[in-house]
Amino acid sequence: MNTPQSALKQEIEKRLTSTKKMIAERGYDALVVYGNNKVSGSLRYLTDYFPDRAGWISLSATDISIVDGAAAMVSPNDETTLLVDPGLMPTREICVDRILGGSGFSAKLGDGLSVQNLVQLFSEIGQVKRVGIETFDKFPAPILLGLMKELPTIEFVRSTIVEELRLIKSEYDISMFRGAAKVADLGHRTMVEELINNGVGKSELDLIRQVEDAMRRADPMYEDSCSSSPSLICSGGAVVGTLLHNASHSKIIESGDIIHWDIAMRFEGYPVDTSRTRAIGKVSDKHHRCYEATMEIQQELFSAAKPGILASDLTNLAEKIATKNGYELWNRFIGHGLGWDVHERPDMGTEELPLEENMVLAIEPRLTCDDIYLLGNEDMTLVTNSGGVPLTEFPKEPLELS
Repeated sequence: MNTPQSALKQEIEKRLTSTKKMIAERGYDALVVYGNNKVSGSLRYLTDYFPDRAGWISLSATDISIVDGAAAMVSPNDETTLLVDPGLMPTREICVDRILGGSGFSAKLGDGLSVQNLVQLFSEIGQVKRVGIETFDKFPAPILLGLMKELPTIEFVRSTIVEELRLIKSEYDISMFRGAAKVADLGHRTMVEELINNGVGKSELDLIRQVEDAMRRADPMYEDSCSSSPSLICSGGAVVGTLLHNASHSKIIESGDIIHWDIAMRFEGYPVDTSRTRAIGKVSDKHHRCYEATMEIQQELFSAAKPGILASDLTNLAEKIATKNGYELWNRFIGHGLGWDVHERPDMGTEELPLEENMVLAIEPRLTCDDIYLLGNEDMTLVTNSGGVPLTEFPKEPLELS
């Protein structure tokens, strides 16, 4: 029987095969793939491990280590090794050949992700001249400097191998994103029901907490869902200088408010990132026209999201439609690639990267009305040859809740 865990292991074996092939093609002798408590997508892609905590731990009377990361060491012909910061503990089965862990809270200097262990692993490979480092911009500087000192003949370079592979989702990935989209729809349904029944008088924070609770109950795994992206909301007016903001305990929903919520959660490790808009009671024709313009923009983006179009051209298209309707695109932002770090490539604002079939995007054009309300919707969207297909299906109308 193909259990969920065995299916995941098979999927990761395929990913490792592709990674090792590209390691050889790029001329690397090894690849070190780093992830931390905030950005763990490439590490998770190859191991299914995510660093689930952060802090400090004493390694001796004089040595203190910051705890928040891990790395996978991959070479074309050897087993994959996971190196885990001292103090971090794998909390479920991890899909790697070997784990060099931090021994929980009894860790000592040199455990887990350390210069000493990486030097030892390179020596096991044999002659190593060139090593790629993934998530290079976040790789711990003390470890990189230590490696350069201990191994002066090795060239350490920035790698994008796993970053590139993650752009295109497999059948396994897409099935998991479909599951995540169902959880997203559950979140929207929970929000709308609460707004109808008990919305007026509740705080933004109370609403978001109820939505997240419903989604979390649908997830068979537990992990910190907001380590990479919190749920956001706008119910009229800016909070701490921005319309779309962290939910406030002091911002109370009133009759006539237009509420735009952007919920983030996880389903078996895969991200939920989606938004909807509703109004408590009647709103003006001006608000209706603005909302209709957001839906026109999004529908045109779905139609255009086919293989070959540049990601940045989607933003240009959205701006053109917004201007035609007499509006300005909010923050010149229409969305992003969707993956294990939630906000991923392609960046649809600036990246001139052609879309490919089976990319997953979060398409989320928004417009503002009087700089008070934010209107729009965000859908988790699969790129196909016939255009973008929304995976999230919760209705976008009616705008007004009676």
